[in-house]
Amino acid sequence: MASKTKAPSKAVIEQHARITVIKEAMLNGAAMSINGIAGQWNTAGDVWTADDPSVGNTLILVRISDAEEEEVNGVARQIEDTCNLTARRGARVGMILVENDTSAFKRRKIELPNGETQLRTVRPKFRRALKLLSEGRFRRFTTYHLDRTVRDPRDLEDLIDVVEGSRPRIIADSFTGSLRLANDSDITSARIHCAIANQASRDTVRRVSRTRKQQAQEGRFGGGRRRYGFEPDGTTHRPQEADAIARYHAIALTGVSVKEIARDMNAAGLLTTTEKPWTSQLVRPMLLRPCIAGLSVHRAGVPVDLPQEEGDEEGEEEIAAMPRHYTPDDVVGTLPGDPIVDPDDYWRLVNLWTDPDRYTTLGNTPQSLGSCIYRCPCGGTVTTQNKKWKRKDPKTGEVIRIDVEEAYRCPGFGKGHVVCQRAELDALVTATIKELIRISDPADIIGHPTTAEADIPALRAEMATHEARLREISADREADLISRAQMIDMTAKRRKKMEATKAKLDQALEDVHPAAKLIGAEDIDAAWDALTLGEQREICRRMLVVTIQPLGRGRRAPVRERVTITKRHRDAQTT
Repeated sequence: MASKTKAPSKAVIEQHARITVIKEAMLNGAAMSINGIAGQWNTAGDVWTADDPSVGNTLILVRISDAEEEEVNGVARQIEDTCNLTARRGARVGMILVENDTSAFKRRKIELPNGETQLRTVRPKFRRALKLLSEGRFRRFTTYHLDRTVRDPRDLEDLIDVVEGSRPRIIADSFTGSLRLANDSDITSARIHCAIANQASRDTVRRVSRTRKQQAQEGRFGGGRRRYGFEPDGTTHRPQEADAIARYHAIALTGVSVKEIARDMNAAGLLTTTEKPWTSQLVRPMLLRPCIAGLSVHRAGVPVDLPQEEGDEEGEEEIAAMPRHYTPDDVVGTLPGDPIVDPDDYWRLVNLWTDPDRYTTLGNTPQSLGSCIYRCPCGGTVTTQNKKWKRKDPKTGEVIRIDVEEAYRCPGFGKGHVVCQRAELDALVTATIKELIRISDPADIIGHPTTAEADIPALRAEMATHEARLREISADREADLISRAQMIDMTAKRRKKMEATKAKLDQALEDVHPAAKLIGAEDIDAAWDALTLGEQREICRRMLVVTIQPLGRGRRAPVRERVTITKRHRDAQTT
C-alpha cells in the first residue's frame, strides 16, 4: 500500500502565509502591520518603522551572512519568529533593522572619529541599533540568536556597555534564548558563546582559505562573480571581452591614461559584467587582474594607492573593486590554456601603474585631440569649449541664427590668451603627424628595438626582494629593533639598489610607442582612424609641440598661419 503524505497543519500554512507577506512588503517597501501596530518598510526593505514612534518599546535586529540580491527568505523567517516572541512577552515592536548579506565576523580597516585606524566589523545597522538604545528610544532589544547578533567580541562588549549603562536596564532577549544580558552570569555566558562563535568563523575561514589555495595552485576557479574576459567557469575566455582586454592592455602600455581608456571603451559600446559603463576605477582592477596573464593567486594583493586623477569619484562598486598590487611572489599557479596577455607585459603594466612617480592627466577626460596638449604662448594648455556666433540681418539687425562651433581656448585670465577653431586645427595636426610618419626614419619616431638580452624574470625577482627588504626594515623599526638613524640609512641604501634595478628593467622593457601601428601601414589614413582617441592623443603628445598664436580683437587669419608645429625630439618624447 502506498504511503500517504501528511498534509501540513493549519499553523504551518498560516506561518508560511505570514512569512510571504513579510517578504513581499520588504521587497516592495510597502506598509504592513506588525502585531497589530501599523508601520512602513523603507524602499531598501531593511528598516521597518512604526507609524507612531511612541507606541513601540522594542527594537528588533535580524541578520544573515550570505544572501543573493533580493533574497530575503532567511531574514523574513527571523522577523516572523522574533515578532512572535515579542508578542508573547507582551511587548510592542517599534522598529526592525535588517542586516541582509552582512558578515558579523569579517573586519576592515576603518578610521575612528579620533583619527586612529583599527580593524572593525562594518555593520551600520548594528551601530544604529546601539545608538538608538543608548539614547533611550527603546527599552527592549530582541534578536534571533546570539551569533546572529554578534560574532566579534568587541561588538559584544559595545552592546554590553549600552545595556549596563542604561537606566532602567535594557532587556536583551532572543528567540533561541542564547542572548540574555540581565546579570553578570548572563554576560559571562554571552562572552563565552561569542568567543566560540568567533572561533567557529575562524575555523571556517581557515578551511575555506586552504581549499581556495589548493584551487589556485591547480589553476581552478574559486567561484564568485564572473570576471570580465571569462565565462562563468573562470577559465574559458569570452572572445569579445578577451579581445578588448588584449587591445586596451596594449594601449595602456603606450602611456594612455586610465580615464582615456575608460572613455574609449565606452565609446566602443563595451560594458562591465554588470552591464554598467566603464570608469577609471573599474578599468584599473580589470587590467591588473593576474588571471588575464594566466596567473593564479591565492590571497588578495595589498591595496595600492594608484595615482588618482582629478575628478574621480569612488562609489561602492568601485571601492569593492579597488586594485590590488600583486608581485611575482603572490603567484601560486597558472590557469589552463593560453593567457589573454603576455605575463611579461602584465608585470610591466603593474610596474607602470603602481609607480608613485607616475604623472596622470588632470581634470575631466579630454574629448578632443588637442585638449590639454596644444599650448598657449602663456605656457598653459588649451581646453575645448563651444563658441557661439550670432548671425544678424544686415538691414534690421535682428539675430537670424546662432552658429555653434567647437574651439580651443586657453583658460587663463587677461589678454594674450588664444581661441582657435578645433576642427580645422585638429585636421592640420593630424595631417602633419601622418606626413612625418611617411617621410621620417622609423627610428626617429619609435626608436630602435632593444637587442640587449636581459633576464627579465631575474630583474623582477630582484625588485620583489628589494620591496620585501624595505617592508622588513619598516617592521624592525616598528618593533624598536633598530634606531631611526639606522632605518633611514638602511632605507636609503636599499632604495638606491632598487632604483638601479628598476632602470635595468625599464631598459629591458623599453616603452612601446603608440605610433608603431602607423609605421609601414599600407593605408595610413585607415590605420589612424582605427586608433582610439587615447592613442591618437598620446602620439600627438609624444611627437609634436603645437603652439597657437593669439590674434588681436577683430582680426581673422587662417589656422595654418597662426599655429606653430614643432617636431618633438625623441629623447624628450616621454617628458
